[in-house]
Amino acid sequence: MAQANLQPAILSVDKLTKQYGTFRALDECDLTVHQNSIFGLLGPNGSGKTTLIRCLLGYLQPTSGRARVEDLDCCTQSLLVRQRVGYLPAEPKLFRMMRGRDCIEFFTSMHPRGSKTAAMQYADRLALDLSRRVAFMSTGMRRKLSICCVLGCPSPLMILDEPTENLDPSVRFTVIELIQQIHQQGSTVVLCSHILSEIESLCDQVGVLRQGKIVRTARLDEVRTTHLLRAEIGPEVSLNNLPTGIQLLESKNQNVTLELAGTIDAYCNWIAQSGLRNIRLELVGLRGLYDQYHHPTGIPSQETQRSMQLQGTEGLQ
Repeated sequence: MAQANLQPAILSVDKLTKQYGTFRALDECDLTVHQNSIFGLLGPNGSGKTTLIRCLLGYLQPTSGRARVEDLDCCTQSLLVRQRVGYLPAEPKLFRMMRGRDCIEFFTSMHPRGSKTAAMQYADRLALDLSRRVAFMSTGMRRKLSICCVLGCPSPLMILDEPTENLDPSVRFTVIELIQQIHQQGSTVVLCSHILSEIESLCDQVGVLRQGKIVRTARLDEVRTTHLLRAEIGPEVSLNNLPTGIQLLESKNQNVTLELAGTIDAYCNWIAQSGLRNIRLELVGLRGLYDQYHHPTGIPSQETQRSMQLQGTEGLQ
């Protein structure tokens, strides 16, 4: 079991709900992000990520529940919240007739922590031509300009929604370095990305959002060492009173699937004495964790549904 995070929470979400008629974009969503962390928020389009972010920034009023950034209520103190948050939206809007350098000057002058010098340095790192007007920039150039404007306003909490979208691989690598840099300088980062390799390389904790609810949170160091064990079981084998760290995900006919948290060597003696046959082990990884809740076929297997029942409540802690 992972050691408890001793850092105070910078972001706290408690049963946040946003309802449009009979549709719930957020469904009693709970989330805690601790200071000095990089938190990865995972979920496909339509899972509620954008609605959650807009409620955090006060752009939307939730139907019920509450959210706080530091000690500020996101509904009643939204202006003060936005002064402490840097936000890169998935589809940023820039002034089309402004040149790049004018956009940087405008946005950094608007934010209480804005630094034109820092933003210009980021533009240099990204090899961005600031003399060009936004209307004549490519999609990738506009994305780089947006990154410069946001990172040029370093804040206690930085929310970055798909920061590397439409960027080529070499530029993506530079953006990842910049995110690591602002984190080292003291910012807590919430990162939304569909590129799981970026989440794995940057984040120390992830949360999986499904149908407007956080259904699982996990530390990346745990995910990297979690395994699935599939095996055949005989009538003489009992899986009652499993050792700590092992969960039964599925039992069907003579086949079982177990989840083993932590390194395999901790379970070798138990496996050897369990009586299980035809044992197969596979590393779960972040992709496996994600697919438990967002199956590629769109139809979760019985194993996935069982895993969600077992782990969903724990993930909300």
